[in-house]
Amino acid sequence: MTVLLLGDITGRSRVALRMLSAVLEERGHEVLMLPTALISNTLNLGMHEALDTTDYLLRSLRTWEKLGIHCDIAYIGYITGLEQARVLAKIADGLREKGVRVVVDPILGDNGKKYNSVSQEQTEGMKLLCAHADLITPNLTEACLLADAPCGACPGEQLARVLARGGCSVLITSAADKKGGEATLVYEDGQLTEIPFERVPGHKWGTGDLFTGLLIDGLLEGKRTVDAAREAGNRVAAQLRGEEKSLLPEQ
Repeated sequence: MTVLLLGDITGRSRVALRMLSAVLEERGHEVLMLPTALISNTLNLGMHEALDTTDYLLRSLRTWEKLGIHCDIAYIGYITGLEQARVLAKIADGLREKGVRVVVDPILGDNGKKYNSVSQEQTEGMKLLCAHADLITPNLTEACLLADAPCGACPGEQLARVLARGGCSVLITSAADKKGGEATLVYEDGQLTEIPFERVPGHKWGTGDLFTGLLIDGLLEGKRTVDAAREAGNRVAAQLRGEEKSLLPEQ
């Protein structure tokens, strides 16, 4: 199967498209990868250099179309702003018209706050883009930002229902279940499913990208979103515990 990845390529650390392509190629898929931006390093370091690559991305997609190169599923991640979001929304619509499922991972923040340098314009762009997706995969912080809700003050189920009003399925990671434990929430076809998990001690960059890559692999295998998410979460935990060969960077 062929996967189209549109997002940031980061010069340092296996995150974003570097992680997604590693996961999906290991699982035997062909990866078509184009950057929305080239970024020198992860945003958590406090400073970085970035290059918007919208024009190159569009030219490349037109070239691939002329060559007859197509994909079975598409992923869109990091965006540079509202203008780029409008461009990507048109691309998403064109793909969906051809029957290609579009997954949007709204890269905005974590742990109750935006990532360093993420602007309000980028947040507004993600809101627009999510309305053109089949499935969105925010963490709890990103779900709050997309729904204009105070971080931590809104139940995950309520957030999922709000975000699903645009017609997409919603998967929220790092949320809470009804018993107060941690869970991944999947809201699809009007039904909410909680997938409880236990957090593995420690922290490694790229964990969310690893999860998303494994999720996409499951979707390509024809699994339901809930089943693909459950299996992806189990495999991420196994890599963190050292039970499987890990694709996660040492840092």
